[in-house]
Amino acid sequence: MFDDCLARFMGINRTDARCMDIIERHGRVTAGQLASDSGLTTGAVTVVIDRLEAIGYVVRERDPADRRKVWIKITQLAGDLSDRLFSHFQLIGPAMLARFTPDQLAAIIEFLEVGSQINRDLSFLLEQHVQRGTLSAETRMINARAFQRDAGVKMKAIVAALENGGKLED
Repeated sequence: MFDDCLARFMGINRTDARCMDIIERHGRVTAGQLASDSGLTTGAVTVVIDRLEAIGYVVRERDPADRRKVWIKITQLAGDLSDRLFSHFQLIGPAMLARFTPDQLAAIIEFLEVGSQINRDLSFLLEQHVQRGTLSAETRMINARAFQRDAGVKMKAIVAALENGGKLED
């Protein structure tokens, strides 16, 4: 809910907000890296960057060492907005962490890491069943069944690894 509201507050859409988050986490990215990290096409990323640049949230900067490379960076304005909109986490974060023992925090972190890996695995698998273009509902159902079958196989392997205390593979 906060992400939706944040995007509306910033005057951008969720995709633009997600791309800004990726840029901010890395400090700077190339358009190709942003496309890869966001799952968008390079054409779609160009449109996102154009929109964010027009509103003053990102800038394109040529790499001084390689003039062919262009870096995308968050502007001071976007950084200042982010600082103000997320400053509450600096207050609440330590109070939340203080409620848990180091062992509990380790368990929470492991839970989140496993969940994130499963999410990445399922996203990759679902992408294998995406067909571009206009599809009938029947075709989408066929694809959904194929995904369900493949995901079931993947999840059984993950469950077995988890039950045996093993690590999930990237």
